[in-house]
Amino acid sequence: MTTPNTPEELLNAPEICVLSTTGKDGSVHAMPMWYLYEDGKIWFMTGAKSQKTLNVERSGLATVTLDLRERPYYAIMVKGTATVEAPLDKKLQFRLMTRYITEEAANVYMASLAERGGNASIVVTPTKTVEFRSG
Repeated sequence: MTTPNTPEELLNAPEICVLSTTGKDGSVHAMPMWYLYEDGKIWFMTGAKSQKTLNVERSGLATVTLDLRERPYYAIMVKGTATVEAPLDKKLQFRLMTRYITEEAANVYMASLAERGGNASIVVTPTKTVEFRSG
């Protein structure tokens, strides 16, 4: 696999990002997350009552940061509008998970999510992307 060199390439790479939202008191809530980038949007699976969900419901904003930890260093910060939506359908869940884990592990994980209930998704629509490069 070639090293991602553009925002689009990095968003399509199976990297773990950091999803940042802002709390009611103005503090930043930043969590490492698996994600799926499709149709120009960044999709996340989360709990319906998680702090990031509550923050997005209130503010409608989020920032996603992705970075490569080896030279040449490359990072992007994607700012955008964000919405809380129903849980991802099974096909999207499966595509998201199999970016990071095997199909078998994804099926097991999806079954455990169904048992727990109370899931939601966060969808970030990019409005501004900032790039960082260093050799």
